[in-house]
Amino acid sequence: MRHPGWARASGLCGVHGNDLAMTAPMDSSFWPIVLAAGSGRRLARVTRGVPKQFWAPPGQPSLLEQTLARVAPLAEPHQTVTIVDQSHRPYLTNIERRTSLGRLVYQPEDRGTAAGVLLPAMLVAIHDPDAVVLVTPSDHGVRCADDFRAGVAASKAYVASHPDVVVLHGVEPQTAAVDLGWIMPAAPCRRTPAPVARFIEKPAVSVAEKLFGEGAVWNTMVLVARVGTLLHLYRRYLPDLIAPFESLRFMAPEERQAAVSRMYRHLPVADFSRDLLACATNLQVLAWGASMGWTDLGTPDRLAGWLGRPGSNEALDRRAPVFPHQPAAGAVAS
Repeated sequence: MRHPGWARASGLCGVHGNDLAMTAPMDSSFWPIVLAAGSGRRLARVTRGVPKQFWAPPGQPSLLEQTLARVAPLAEPHQTVTIVDQSHRPYLTNIERRTSLGRLVYQPEDRGTAAGVLLPAMLVAIHDPDAVVLVTPSDHGVRCADDFRAGVAASKAYVASHPDVVVLHGVEPQTAAVDLGWIMPAAPCRRTPAPVARFIEKPAVSVAEKLFGEGAVWNTMVLVARVGTLLHLYRRYLPDLIAPFESLRFMAPEERQAAVSRMYRHLPVADFSRDLLACATNLQVLAWGASMGWTDLGTPDRLAGWLGRPGSNEALDRRAPVFPHQPAAGAVAS
């Protein structure tokens, strides 16, 4: 059955040095932020303990590598910021072209997803206060990268004319899933963004069936916004979290690394979705069609289904980095 209402249709180091400096010249103001700092525990049995984003399916690049290839046509490499955890250093040792990761930033420790988004967003804002950012997870599966980029381009255009809005991306659901987050739009959102009516996280079966029938969409956790708009949400809803980051604006680039390491020890733990987005009122949602082939790869069954799809292995630039399936003992990223 087709979904109703759908039209057919630390040390923080970077490339050749410390990316906290953010000194490279810019060609535009669009910055992809790739979130790769998670522990990826849900598929640990399948990945043999390798964090999901660094795991390479048989005969395929790693999920992080596929994400980087997906966003690469959207911005120059030096305008992509990839955030990883300090513990991920061993997984990065065999990358042949560090520039494929763009600006690589290490978070000193895990203090929740809100801090994981805030750190790269603040660094972008320091360098380019007028930037528009794409925030995307690094461990999802997407069958059609062109559809992904077309949706991002539509959101970018919308934000250009609605600078105070955050556009979230949903996707047309194929089942009444109970282990995914849902977004209920206030109006159809397949062709143009619509206001977010509410979020529903991992609903009961009866609720999920109702959402499926009423036009709700799965939440992909991809968003597009002006970086200033995003930081404004932090100042309004998570002031204690963002306050230490504000001082980074007034530091010399070489001082920021030590400052971030110190502040992380005392940061409050907060969730980006629950503690920030769920509180905001200036949110729109734009949905991709099911034909894009999105999955969060959050369970062994969904992973197996995605790997069995023709075309799930995206065509990648031959120059893209190669990630090790297992970390090299004692290796440290430069």
